[in-house]
Amino acid sequence: MIHKGPALEIPDVPLARFVLQRAASLGDRLALVDGVSGRQLTYGALADGVNRVASALRRRGFKKGDVFAIFSPNLPEYPIAFHAVASLGGIITTLNSLYTPRELSDQLRDSGARFLLTVPAFMDRAAEAIKGLP
Repeated sequence: MIHKGPALEIPDVPLARFVLQRAASLGDRLALVDGVSGRQLTYGALADGVNRVASALRRRGFKKGDVFAIFSPNLPEYPIAFHAVASLGGIITTLNSLYTPRELSDQLRDSGARFLLTVPAFMDRAAEAIKGLP
C-alpha cells in the first residue's frame, strides 16, 4: 500500500538556516532530548552551539567544500556539529558507530575527509583508522 500525504512546500534555503531560522523566537523551548541520558538542549543552546562550532572550525581552516567526518553515537552534540559544518558550506560524511578501523579508514579516504569528530569511547578506532591517511 502506498500512502500519499499532502504536498509539502520545501523552501529553497540552506538546511542549517532552515533549522535555525526560528531559534531566536523559540529560545528556551526544547529542541533536542538525549533519550539515553535525558540531557536536553533548547533552541537557543542549539543555535549558540552551532555558531560557536562554526567559528571554531573557521579558525582551524575549515572552508566551503571541505569534508567533515562525524564518528559518534547519537548525542545532542551531533546535530550541533552537523549544522555548523552545513552552515559553512561543508560536506558531512557520517561514519557508522560499529565500523572497524579498516572500514573507517576506507570511508575517510573515499570521502576525502579533512576533519574527523569523534567521542572518547571511539578514539582508539579513530586513531587506528587515520594511520597512513594523507
